[in-house]
Amino acid sequence: MKKKKLNVNNFIKEKIMELITALSELTPVEEYDGILYKRDDLYLPYEDYNELGGGKVRQMQLLYESMKSKNEKITGLITNPVSLSSPQSAIVAKIAKDNNVPCMICIGGKIDSVEETAKRYKPLSLAYQLGAEIKVVAKIGYRNVVTSRVNDIIKENNYEVVNFGINLSDYPDAIIGSTANQVLNLPDYLDNLIIPCGSAITMAGIIVGIEQFKKQVKRIIGTQISGYDRRKYVDSILNKFRINRQYEFIIDTTYPYAKNVKHFINPEFELNVKYESKAVQFFLRNKQQLGIADSDKTLIWIIGNNNFLFD
Repeated sequence: MKKKKLNVNNFIKEKIMELITALSELTPVEEYDGILYKRDDLYLPYEDYNELGGGKVRQMQLLYESMKSKNEKITGLITNPVSLSSPQSAIVAKIAKDNNVPCMICIGGKIDSVEETAKRYKPLSLAYQLGAEIKVVAKIGYRNVVTSRVNDIIKENNYEVVNFGINLSDYPDAIIGSTANQVLNLPDYLDNLIIPCGSAITMAGIIVGIEQFKKQVKRIIGTQISGYDRRKYVDSILNKFRINRQYEFIIDTTYPYAKNVKHFINPEFELNVKYESKAVQFFLRNKQQLGIADSDKTLIWIIGNNNFLFD
């Protein structure tokens, strides 16, 4: 009797779905002053670094496990963060340390001293403390130049690359699925869902979850906080999952990405100074113009915090 041939792609997909289930304890939905908040910032999996958390950490955990499902012998991780202040450096370094593999953070620019640069940027400083090698690979910090150099390096050391936006093209089920699953405990009906956006991968994952769990959401409003139009990117992700869903997308240029903006929902609930604070302040300033009534059932998705990296 012939043995049935293993479908490797289906096997990997099944393993990824098992991982999503294992890491998908639902973060709570809380209400303050008539507005609901999805508290994905309360995903805090590390006892030794209990402030490092949020949806991006969950995505990175699933990404690493998905990489292992394809390649059990990972030789190391390499990443080139979108900016020196991006938490991605610290998150990738933490995953590498926990799995006992080397980590390289690639940066570019006129940098005379890596140590002095790391001191100025807390994500790099934490990555360095966690054992990552911080390597200047280009004299200018343009993303395409740094990425090209990273591609040269991996030909030499065969490290796994963690891209800006966290490898959506290679592992869509892990990255999108980890977010989509968190939609499960949202109310079945919402008038408005407000989503702060950077790369907008999380927004796409939320929309996938809305369709998956058949949530009735009248308006989905993404707010990009640093002037970038991510609609084509969101649409490309939704197309991969065969989802055709209308949404609104606001491109806010009130603050540059580098500026930290503080906002508290209450004394114990501070928003991320790079993303959520700016998006929530835009929402509060423009509720009337957006046609959002105080009586509406509105939820704001809080992706993470990690403000300790931006002090």
